[in-house]
Amino acid sequence: MFTRLFKLLPAAIIICSSLVVSAQRGDSLKTDLQLLKTKLEAIHPDLYAYTPKDRLEQVFDSCYQQLNDDTDDRQFYGIIKVLLSAVRDGHLSSEASPRFSRFIHAENAYVPLMVYFRGDSIFVVNSIDNKIPAGSRLISINSHPAEAMRQKMYDHLISDGYTTSKKALILNQIFYFYYYLAYGYSAGFTVEYMSPSGENATVALPATEEKVINTLKVTEEEKPLLAATFPEDNICVLGIRTFSEDNLQRAKLDYPAFLEKTFRRIRQQKVQKLIIDLRDNGGGRDAYGVLLFSYLAKQAFPYYSYLEKDGRKLSGRPGLGLQRPSATPFSGAVWVLTDGNTFSAAAEFCAVAYSHHSATFIGGETGGTYEGNHSGQLIDVLLPSSKVTVWIPTTKYVMDVIPPKYPGRGIIPHLQVQASAAEYLRHEDRVLQDALSEARSR
Repeated sequence: MFTRLFKLLPAAIIICSSLVVSAQRGDSLKTDLQLLKTKLEAIHPDLYAYTPKDRLEQVFDSCYQQLNDDTDDRQFYGIIKVLLSAVRDGHLSSEASPRFSRFIHAENAYVPLMVYFRGDSIFVVNSIDNKIPAGSRLISINSHPAEAMRQKMYDHLISDGYTTSKKALILNQIFYFYYYLAYGYSAGFTVEYMSPSGENATVALPATEEKVINTLKVTEEEKPLLAATFPEDNICVLGIRTFSEDNLQRAKLDYPAFLEKTFRRIRQQKVQKLIIDLRDNGGGRDAYGVLLFSYLAKQAFPYYSYLEKDGRKLSGRPGLGLQRPSATPFSGAVWVLTDGNTFSAAAEFCAVAYSHHSATFIGGETGGTYEGNHSGQLIDVLLPSSKVTVWIPTTKYVMDVIPPKYPGRGIIPHLQVQASAAEYLRHEDRVLQDALSEARSR
């Protein structure tokens, strides 16, 4: 009897200790949240650009009131994501604690679906054991209607201004995680759907580990970071997947030299139709967007109106003041392809090109807002109790463009194109196809 009690004693101590910690957890998390609010107010260059201060205070108060001793890692991280989403700044980002990250990727289980967001609908791309026909439209999961799911998950995702195009693309890749973040763990899922033939059906799916869900993802052909192709004698398709100097250097690519070589060939071959594909270009160096536009400009042009950090206007930065056009500017017709991942410096280029009526835009709304963004140096803030890290931008970028028709939105293409569910499943590039058709008919 003595031996048994002795063996139980350490466990009892551990249990008591954990209760003490739990009893303090709510206050610790509230301190973390208050620290984040203080840091946002001190560091962010324009915190209330898209959400008025009183509204953001309401969101903060609501998040604060939700915290208590029973708040677990998922709930707290979800609260952080909701608060950051309310700021409407796509450059704000966060990372879960190391402990929760390990749980997310190695221990937890999720709804085993890959999906495709199109408009207000969610389509199934793949499911565990192919239990749901590909191309089926989701109706509900565990009685949560698709529209309610979409909105609740959107509330956990950051984006610039009032854009949602980037949110949809993120959910196309990790829908399962944001469903978990929004609704919590479930050992199984009752999924209601409408098949491609129009029949409603319900299926039960087991919770599945992330490594298994990753096998449901369709491997797409990796596209080069920089590419210039000439599908026809009079057409050039210029693909620029990044403005990131680090990414380009790792790939051993010289961006300025690539542009010079490409536009020299365009000039030599008398190409009069140029398609610039900026889809999935998340930005990078400011100067790279300026350089690209210099090949479309006929005369000196403004780019940024101003950059501001710590309440002071910056000087001597690329894109400030009048910019010189290239010595060999392109004079033909231009089409620019965009989507929700066209962001930051890539969206800035699009804003200037749109404002100068230099191109016809095709595809989806850019993830970056037309008027500018908040980026530059990012300051990382580690919340001491939860170990969540948040990165806060420091610089306000304001574009020198004509006033927006829709403030707080991205560049909305002249021709909005998105693949149907069937086209998406067949990996058809509907946007490029339509751009080529436009170019051929010009």
